Amino acid sequence: MKTSIQLKRIVTATSFALAVMVGAPVANHYLGFSGFDVISQAHAEDDGGGKGKMGTSGKGSGSKENKGTSDSGGGSTHGKKDVKVTGGIGKGDLNRDPSSDRPPTAGVKGGKGGGGGQPAGSGSKKGDLYGDLYVLIRNPVTGVALTETLVIDGVSTVYPLVQAFDAAGNPIPGVSIPRDPATGDLLKALPDGTAVLPGEVDFGRLSVARAPAKVTDHSLTEALSKLTATGAVVTLDAAGRLVITVDGVVSTIDSPLENLALYKAIANLTGTDRTISVTATAKDGSAPVTYTYTIPASVNIDMLKASLLAAAGDKYGVITLDTVMYINPIVGVTDDITAVTYDRKATYDGKMVTVLVKQADGITYIATSVNLYDAVFKSVNDTTSTGAADFATAVNDALQVLEFVHDNEVR
Repeated sequence: MKTSIQLKRIVTATSFALAVMVGAPVANHYLGFSGFDVISQAHAEDDGGGKGKMGTSGKGSGSKENKGTSDSGGGSTHGKKDVKVTGGIGKGDLNRDPSSDRPPTAGVKGGKGGGGGQPAGSGSKKGDLYGDLYVLIRNPVTGVALTETLVIDGVSTVYPLVQAFDAAGNPIPGVSIPRDPATGDLLKALPDGTAVLPGEVDFGRLSVARAPAKVTDHSLTEALSKLTATGAVVTLDAAGRLVITVDGVVSTIDSPLENLALYKAIANLTGTDRTISVTATAKDGSAPVTYTYTIPASVNIDMLKASLLAAAGDKYGVITLDTVMYINPIVGVTDDITAVTYDRKATYDGKMVTVLVKQADGITYIATSVNLYDAVFKSVNDTTSTGAADFATAVNDALQVLEFVHDNEVR
């Protein structure tokens, strides 16, 4: 059953700044650590030879050993030590066209993202930060990274616990990578000699989160102008994305930036507020236009937020708790997700979609109505607990439904 969202369009001469679009201070509880926890940092060298890459979602990859400067203005850092910085996502993702999905030929789900270096001869002053944000061991309710304290040269330093992956790239449950007690550097083996590696978080299209605020503002205006078009009927698709029907013409808000802008605006609502607005200055000099809509009580606002964040990511990717906890401060989301409760079975069991199903002959496809809980999740419910981990599961589930429908929909 489709859920209707009621919209209204208000034209006003008043120009005001929207609280939901003002970047609030980043809440440290999202990270449990100042800055963006631990990353490996690298900088393109004068000859343009610097390279950066994003790693897998939950797959281990060795630490980088490149030289680096931080784009946060923190100066230069050399060697392979982990450093604390205030930002950084691999340039391979920043160079990706945010309006397109990763093609199937790009690799399997969770595969490594592309890297990238500077054009030859561009010089070190043009270098970007290449950062790999590590998978951390986190509290599943708050999302906060667990920490350890080392006393180095008489100074106590707090470090997040970095999830250990074995040589095959599989996480070792509950085991963090030990650190050199003299330097704080991550070691390459556990005390028993087992080789370990850190895992890197793959942001994919969510790297658009680092776009300037004016880009996000424009994207929110574009999204709300579509949602408030005259005669628009707004519903939710199987993955929870916003679908607009005007005079029988159906369109879906599938722009990563527009979905991310809506996610930010809705996630930053406070208390019982369910209304978001944006005021746009008219190009012809006429009165500004304010687009406003209220999410009805019948819509689960947490699941709407999860679907919007999923729609901003790669259809062929994976969104994890680390992805959510890193991306929220980058976007400027200060939402408290510690009380989110998600139930996969209750959300998708009985939700039917029509897709093309391959028949026994391996050639014929027939349009068939299938139950998403069975078709996508094999009737296996989620096992995450209430809180941040549950929200991350809801986001990733919406992403997997989106991928399934996208690949098998009847066109």
